[in-house]
Amino acid sequence: MSLVDRAKNILLNPKSEWDVIAKESATVGGLFTGYAVPLSVLPVVGSVIAMGLLGIGAGSMAPLGIASVGVGIAAGMAAVGMVLGLVMLWLMSFIVNAVSPSFNGKSDMVSATKLMAYASTPSWIGGLIAPFLGPVGGLVSLAAIAYVVYLIYTGIRPVMEVPAEKVAGLTVVIILIYIVLSMILTMFIGAMLITSLFGGVMMAGATSI
Repeated sequence: MSLVDRAKNILLNPKSEWDVIAKESATVGGLFTGYAVPLSVLPVVGSVIAMGLLGIGAGSMAPLGIASVGVGIAAGMAAVGMVLGLVMLWLMSFIVNAVSPSFNGKSDMVSATKLMAYASTPSWIGGLIAPFLGPVGGLVSLAAIAYVVYLIYTGIRPVMEVPAEKVAGLTVVIILIYIVLSMILTMFIGAMLITSLFGGVMMAGATSI
């Protein structure tokens, strides 16, 4: 199945698509290189075009004394976010694989990676669209996250073979861990953003003296 068809099916017909996914042969590396990495490029493209080229959202940097966000900064921060996002995807897959047996599910890293990689599809698609919508983009991002939660919930039983009565509990555990990791990731990216932006301003000021 092509990447486009898989993304379309998991978004539009998740319940039936999870059954197909559960039976597929795959590898962790193949799931990353064949699906996660290509789709995770989409938010990078959206950020570079929207913020770097069109200047959408650059006004939010005004309180920091930054008049605009160049293509280089937009691309650099988006690329860092992409790499860290892929790292978090692997961590979440590892965690799902570790906690699944506690909910009477199976322990299988490939299946855990399937669950988290395919469930992340809305966040990557939303990451492409949100930068072009300014303040409204935040709502798109929230909607994407909500759909990620739904996909995890619907995928746990067929992919990880967790009993129906324990699906909700495992979903809650996954989401709580995801929130904690996301907060850490957000703070890390924010710190890098401030450092890079102010570093650029200070360098520019130093060279103008």
